Amino acid sequence: MSAIAELAGEVRAAIEAAATGPPVPERKFNKNDEFVAFGLNTPAWRAVMRGFRPRIQALSFEARLQLAEALFAEGEGWLGHSGIYVLALSVRELGPQHLERLDRMADRFTGWSHVDDVCISVLQPLLLAHRDATLGLLERWNRSPNRWKRRASVVAFVRKIGESGEFTDDALRLCENLVHDAEDLVRKGVGWALKDVMRGDHDRVLTYVKELRRRGAPAVITLYAIRDLKGAERTEVLGEKRSSDNPQKTQKTQKHRT
Repeated sequence: MSAIAELAGEVRAAIEAAATGPPVPERKFNKNDEFVAFGLNTPAWRAVMRGFRPRIQALSFEARLQLAEALFAEGEGWLGHSGIYVLALSVRELGPQHLERLDRMADRFTGWSHVDDVCISVLQPLLLAHRDATLGLLERWNRSPNRWKRRASVVAFVRKIGESGEFTDDALRLCENLVHDAEDLVRKGVGWALKDVMRGDHDRVLTYVKELRRRGAPAVITLYAIRDLKGAERTEVLGEKRSSDNPQKTQKTQKHRT
């Protein structure tokens, strides 16, 4: 057994020892059985990973990438988060030449929590350090048949990235492509991105959200996008009516084109 495989096995054993039960589909926050995970909460998982942090940091960069790949290959939810943890520790060394490996690891995502974790811990630092190459990856994910990659292509713009106002064009373009996505969690990701991008470019994004209301975009998107709004602004958005010359329900149920 290689040293990397041995370390991955130790991480799995430590998570299993800290868990309250064996891996089962997590149905409280996931509607399908794809996210299979040990019975564990986030603080307990973080405590496990803190114990491994010195050993992970002592590895070479290539060894850390191999460890992240090995952890994702386990197919268990918390071990997937552990793979993201390893990537986050290595994010300053990640560059455009590593995005294909990141793409392959993303094929192992099994739930929205993997998406949101990797977006904030890994993709956002990459956007700041390697903007063009990372945007190229997000463009590909935006058109992917993998719903988790599609969600990631817009959730990458939440929080500080959205609030910066530096990525409005990119965020709006990628959000627009997914407005009528068939997956609810993708649409929720679009709404979250719009809410946070509005913090950095208020008037422009507000105008776009009003347009979405007039076009009959799914309510989950526009209602999420205006969560920060109060008073007259919120009332004004909610008062927007569907334009009579826009597509009707058939557009709202349009399937994502792969």
